[in-house]
Amino acid sequence: MRMVTEQVAPGVTKANLTGRLDIGGTQEIDLPFNALAGSQRALIIDLSQVDFIASLGLRLLIVGARTVQRKGGRMALLAPPIEVESVLISSGTDNVVPIWRTLDDAIAAVSA
Repeated sequence: MRMVTEQVAPGVTKANLTGRLDIGGTQEIDLPFNALAGSQRALIIDLSQVDFIASLGLRLLIVGARTVQRKGGRMALLAPPIEVESVLISSGTDNVVPIWRTLDDAIAAVSA
């Protein structure tokens, strides 16, 4: 699992994840992801290059979203592949962290 961050709008950070959010992948990015969530108020997680998500990956996203929310911020998920999106929806994760199809919509959601 790889995580690369970029600024996509003033005050909005996007984390681009690539790989599998399974046990190994989640462990690889756990510390930097949590540090990022702890330091941002407008965070977009780009899942377009994530081809698998397990329960630990779901937990990572939920804990990150709650961390951002506790500071009065917002986190959004961007463009997960259909297989990943179905897991996010069936687990109820999309109720904690909304899913957006386009970057513009995600930026608007976390900036509001």
